[in-house]
Amino acid sequence: MRERRLLVLAILVALATGFIVYNYLAGLDQRVSVVVATTNLGEFTLLESSMLRVASLPAGGVHPRAVSSPSMLEGRVLLAPVDAGQQILITQVRDRGAVGTGNSFVAALEPGERAMLIPSTLARSVGGALAPRDRVDIIFVADQLKLGVSFARVLLQGLRVLDVRSDRGRSLGADRDGLPAGVVVAVTLEQAERLAFALENGQLYIASSGGRDEPEVPTPGAFYESLFSAESWRPDASDSE
Repeated sequence: MRERRLLVLAILVALATGFIVYNYLAGLDQRVSVVVATTNLGEFTLLESSMLRVASLPAGGVHPRAVSSPSMLEGRVLLAPVDAGQQILITQVRDRGAVGTGNSFVAALEPGERAMLIPSTLARSVGGALAPRDRVDIIFVADQLKLGVSFARVLLQGLRVLDVRSDRGRSLGADRDGLPAGVVVAVTLEQAERLAFALENGQLYIASSGGRDEPEVPTPGAFYESLFSAESWRPDASDSE
């Protein structure tokens, strides 16, 4: 009787082991499409299509919070480093302009750059038509009472827009009831100093610029004496006098 029980127990154990092994092997044949990184990605990386690819992985090796489509990740900010080939989880990203993520534009800053807000109204910032990744030029109009002279001149060219903020301190794209308060741009420390001085001694106007590789255009500035003179805009006008 004892030997019979041991035999039955051994058969049951063998059946259970076989069932587990069968399910495991069957699971290896089930593949699931997930998004993985094409290269090593650092914290605060702004995800682009070239950084993502779809991989077919065994169902048992797919994280429950993995993403199946690159479109769910493109344009979002990565919160933690990810190695090449590693799954990117939905909990590892956030929207750039999400309410409450005040540093969402940090991802777009390059080494040596700083984010700076230029206070502006609709009338001085292309009617509110600006959006992140746009390029803008900054025009300075001097305050005659402070500087003793009145003129207008292009101060900085080709600055990259990081965000447009509302008067309630939120991204204007997510704050439908807010009014535009200013434009956040990426600048170097030297440019930040110039902007700060300009803000304290005059007014700034924001003009929409062209593409990323558009060269800087030298300008002589505009004064009252030259405002209606076409000759004043020639680079050699002062030399010919």
